[in-house]
Amino acid sequence: MKRSTYYYRGKGSRKGKRPSTHTVKGGVMVPNEAVVQEIARLVEPEYHDYGYQLVTELLRQMGYTINKKKVYRLMEEGNLLNPPVRRGAPRSRAFIKYAVPPLEGPFRTVEADIKYVHIHEENRNAYLVTFLCTFCRYAPVWDLQYSMKSKDIAELVLDLVNDPEVKRFMGNQRVKIVIRTDNGPQFIARALAEILESLGIAHEFTMPGTPQQNAHIESFHSTVTRLVCNRNVFRDIDHAREIFRAFYYAYNETRAMKSLLSYPPRKFLRLWEAGIVGIRRDKRNKDFFFFREKPFPPTGIGSSPEDLIWANKNSIFDSSVLNPLEISPV
Repeated sequence: MKRSTYYYRGKGSRKGKRPSTHTVKGGVMVPNEAVVQEIARLVEPEYHDYGYQLVTELLRQMGYTINKKKVYRLMEEGNLLNPPVRRGAPRSRAFIKYAVPPLEGPFRTVEADIKYVHIHEENRNAYLVTFLCTFCRYAPVWDLQYSMKSKDIAELVLDLVNDPEVKRFMGNQRVKIVIRTDNGPQFIARALAEILESLGIAHEFTMPGTPQQNAHIESFHSTVTRLVCNRNVFRDIDHAREIFRAFYYAYNETRAMKSLLSYPPRKFLRLWEAGIVGIRRDKRNKDFFFFREKPFPPTGIGSSPEDLIWANKNSIFDSSVLNPLEISPV
């Protein structure tokens, strides 16, 4: 009989090569069960809604040799993946070209906007206003009130220029802040314009009906809706402020972002200030961050930026520390 007359009958097992059972970490084979436990510890803290790609970067910082496909498989088996986002059917629409703030430095462009937050047990809405740096995604000031007027925005502007991180860059590099907002009544008021003029802060407005020109703060509000508003029932305004205070701390201090080379905003600021992070432009004329020099020795996810800076500075050979009598003339 010819071989073409035979039909393949599968055994019901999974096709292809069997998945690996261990992962390499610093030359040592670690069982996948331990890797899953490590991933669970990374995504366990509140507001750390990490996807498999960001988890891959964090595991590599910890010394694992692993790719994103394996991380996705381990997270899927451990039920650690984020629930899928349901999107409607795409519609044909006309996109417009808009100006994106360039990556020039921290606090060169700060976007501000207001979001409604529903206080459930009091059945009323509060106003959440946030000032967000488009460069490092750091949110220096915010406020949540039932009433938000121009004088409240002006007080937040004063808090912005007095924030320790903003003052640090304004003093060292003489940064001129540009605040970008929409055309809301709180932002076009004369009182706010006078405060900004006295502080030497430029104020630019987006075109009406173009939230794309405030894309960074709009994306931030989407994160707030997903991580805070959809997960909590607010008793009153004080209870809401307490929860948002914890969220902003996690957002600025501990929540790593893929766009910031898998670091939180404040730690990213320290790396940028030390000159370890640079900016490149790809073929599509889009700017992105990169490490000028790789961290050496490898530091874990718990290492501070000061440790990383110290490690990089001490990895450079300095001949001045040697005894001249011990140096061979050859």
